Order: sequence, then C-alpha cells, then structure tokens
Amino acid sequence: MIAAFGGVNAAGRSSANLNYKNIIFEELNQKDKLEVLQDLAVLQGKIEPVSRGWETSSGDSINLKNYLNENSDLIRSQTMIRKIHREEFDPEGIIMDQIQATSAGMLPTGFDPSNLYPARQHPRALQLTVFGMGDTLGQLGIEWSEIQKRINPDEIAVFSGAAIGQMDKDGFGGLMQSRLKGSRVSSKNLPLGLVEMSADFINAYILGSVGRTGHCVGACATFLYNLQLGKEAIENGSAKVVIVGGAETPITAEIIDGFFAMSALADDKRLVELQAKLNESIEDGPIQRLACRPFGDNAGMVLGESSQFIILMSDELAIETGADIYGSVPSVFSHSDGFKSSISGPGIGNYITMAKCVSNASKILGTASLRSKTFVHAHGTGTPANRTTESHILNEIAKTYGMRSWPISAIKSYLGHSMAPASGDQLITALGTWSKGVIPGIHSTNRIAKDVHSSNLDILMEHKTKEPNFYEGAFLNAKGFGGNNASALILSPEKTKSILSNKYSSSKMKSYNSKLVETKKEAQKHNKSCLKGTYKMVYKFNENVLQGESDLKLEKNNIYLKGFTKPIKLK
Repeated sequence: MIAAFGGVNAAGRSSANLNYKNIIFEELNQKDKLEVLQDLAVLQGKIEPVSRGWETSSGDSINLKNYLNENSDLIRSQTMIRKIHREEFDPEGIIMDQIQATSAGMLPTGFDPSNLYPARQHPRALQLTVFGMGDTLGQLGIEWSEIQKRINPDEIAVFSGAAIGQMDKDGFGGLMQSRLKGSRVSSKNLPLGLVEMSADFINAYILGSVGRTGHCVGACATFLYNLQLGKEAIENGSAKVVIVGGAETPITAEIIDGFFAMSALADDKRLVELQAKLNESIEDGPIQRLACRPFGDNAGMVLGESSQFIILMSDELAIETGADIYGSVPSVFSHSDGFKSSISGPGIGNYITMAKCVSNASKILGTASLRSKTFVHAHGTGTPANRTTESHILNEIAKTYGMRSWPISAIKSYLGHSMAPASGDQLITALGTWSKGVIPGIHSTNRIAKDVHSSNLDILMEHKTKEPNFYEGAFLNAKGFGGNNASALILSPEKTKSILSNKYSSSKMKSYNSKLVETKKEAQKHNKSCLKGTYKMVYKFNENVLQGESDLKLEKNNIYLKGFTKPIKLK
C-alpha cells in the first residue's frame, strides 16, 4: 500500500499533489489555482506570512489573493523547464559557454533547502532528501513514533539513492575539482558523494532506522528498481514499512557536457534548427520551455532536478494504523537487454517488463478495465531514438492486448529528466490523476513525429480529463543506459480499497475508516503549514546515538535496543 508521498521537483512540492496541480494548472478551479500559486510563491521566497497578513520579500504588505492573481504568470514561469541559471551551475561559464545548452528542469527559482535546516556542506541532492522525507512524513498524517511502536526495529526498510551520485561541489564534484582550482578536498566530499547516501541520511538523521537498507542502481530506471525491492520486502514479510525514493541533481556543468558529447541533449543550436523546421519563431533564439518534446519532432533530452519518496506499508499495518491509501503496487518488473551493440542503446528488455505488467493487470483488472481504464506514463525522454523505440514497445503491447487508443503521457516535457527519481516523478503524477481525473498532455509539441508508432496509442497532445478515480491502473515505464529496463503497475486508491474490502471484515474496515478521518486531518494540517512556509524538516544529527556497550541487550532469542518498544526477534 502507498501510505504517503512527498518531495519536490521542477513543478514544486509533491505533497497534496501540488506539483501535479501546477502541471495541469489550466484544468483547476480557482481555489486550487490559488493554492498552487501560494505554495510556489512561498517556496520561492517571494511572500511570507506576518502577524497582520502577508508581505513580499521586500517587506511590502499585500492582499494575498490579489497578489497571486496579478503575479500568476511570473510565479509559474519560474518553475518547470526553463533557461538555466548559469551563475548557479557554471558561474565562470567554462563549459556552458562552449556547449550552449541552456534548458533544464530546475527546482523553483529561489527555493533553497539548505536554509531550512543545518545543512553542513551537504550536497544538493542530500538537502533534497531531507526536505523530501520531511514532506512525506507530513503527508503520512501519523506520527512516526506511532508507527515504530507497532513494528519490530528490523521491520522497516529504506531503499533510496541517486544514479549518477552527488556531483556538485560538496560531493564528487568537489573531490574532482578542488585541487585543480587551487583549494583542498574536503573530508566530506568522498562519503557524501556516494550514490546510496540518500538512504544513509534517512536512516542516520531522519528515522533512526536499524532495519534493512540499500540502494539498487539501474540508471534511469533506478526508482523502479528500488520500488521492486520495497515491494518484495513487504511481500516476503521482512519489512512492514518501506521507504522508497531518491534524489538527484544532475544539472551540473560536467554532467550537461557529458550528455552533450553523446548528442543526447537538446542544445540551443539544435533547438533553433528544430524551431525553424517546424515554422516556429526563432527571433528570440531557443524556446527553452518547449525544449523537451517526447514523441514529437525533437532535438534531445533535458535534465531536471527532483526528490521523490513514498512510504509503502503492508496492508495489515495500513488498516491497523488508519493510514491513508493512495494506491498499491501489485507489479514491478526489471529486465536486461541481452547482448547489445551499444551499451547506451535500447534493446528487448523493456518489451518484457511492459508485457509482464500488462499481463498481470489483465488478471487483476479484467480485460475491459485494462483496455478502457488504464494509462501509461512513458519514459519519454524527448530524443529521436526514444520516440521510435519506446513507441514501438507500447504500440505492440497495445495491439497484443486489444488496446485501441491507449492513453500515453510523458511528463518529462514539463520536468526534464531527473535520472534516478524520474519514475518517482511519474508515480507522483499518477497519484494526482486519481485525485483530479486529469492525465497531463505533452504540451511542448502539437504533432507526433512521422516515425512514431502510434496505431493503437493515444499519445496525448492535450490534457485528457475524466472524473476522479475513473482510471483503475497506471503503468510506469523506464529505460536506462546499460540495458536497465523497468515497468510498474500502480492501482488506484479506489481499486485498492475495493480489494481490501474483500479481504478484511466489515468491522475492521469500519474501524479503519474511523481512524482515517484523523489521518486525513493531520495531512491537511501539514499542507496548511507548508502553504505558510513552515515545512516539516526532520534532521537529528548526533541524537539518540546507539552504542553497543550500553544501549544494546543481547539474548538468545531477542535483541533489545534503547528507544525501541519491541525487540528484534532472532527466531
């Protein structure tokens, strides 16, 4: 069961589906629009609450509603894919002035998580881990201590990390650059640069977990690889609660240069050439906001920043605690490509992962619902190679299972490619679709490229709207360098609760629903606090450190740890 979610990406904060709502902004009612704008304006540091109302960052008193309405375009223009802040990512212009790649899905302008807790030279992705986990725990609506009381210390697992690593100046970037720039390497550069450090931070400084931990790296499919580990840990009984997620900030000059060298990046020259080919204006140069064009005529991918986390629970624990159920994960598959001619090129593995997911969905949902009440979040990088290869996979699967117009979304057109957490971006967006009924369309292009396979697909150029919870299942698809392919089936909350109602007695479900009321209230409190700039930041550095000499008691059948209600059972 998905019991909580949170984080932040180029579209904004994840909890309360706010970054999703920013993506489908035009479809919202006025109340929801104002909530999105307020959250973004606070996140960007443009406004703040004071005792007598609201002020701008310069100290001017404002009418909140009027300010948001008058500045709507400005606030949203500083989110999602846009022109790179060169002074932030390559101030000397050593690389970016040479390669001229100026588009990226940066975090909202002005948002700096290092100001929200004692960051102590933490790489940017680890700062986002702290923020994202706090957001997730707030969305959970249940105090973490209450969860801990109900499980053994080793019945929690954490699977989280990056694909490339922490490449900014406080991580591996500093390790490689410091001596060349005439300074010293920090003792923190090496350990804090490691790809699994996100999980380590969660264990050591946020949850104080002694349970299973790890990180499965699968290039751009990394989030789904970790989701597969989390699902398996719940199913085999080794964990009752699992944190799954990741944080990555690949917008560094060196990483941009690496993708540029592969001709995978939508650089300015190719963007302008594409705009000319499509009879779009080239007077002002590249149109950065439309740089990523999945399944259309395109010029390459765009990098993005993101931090996304979910909390999985066993259904027994979810029912017992009154956790809100945002969906469930019945299927995650990962497969390689076999022999390859190019290590970065696609292969057959993704046919296998998607076919297995769809096959399983047909058994769970039935043929009719599979064909009419499911949709796909495609990997959709915006490269010429991806548009042909992934569309062929999806189209052949659709033919095989009788889907005649299978809805396909590709949110990298809004967010860019965040690498490890990219499928987390997909998942968070899918959860939003169930709450509002809208599947985001690919806004960056108005036509499908001629070489795209689409006879049985509905590749969405515009938002597709149904009533909330109309769709019963969403497929997430990811493809990564090296032959790392993964696909997942996510069930809607309504479908999940329907399954649970057949498993548990009416009295248990009645008790669950009674507890759920309070859980929802607490999650709403979290959102209201965030809307005023008070974020749930959990960072317990050097707190409650356990020592083997004094804080552990070993018995033949149990291990007792200070601070934990229940023991670790050895039998």
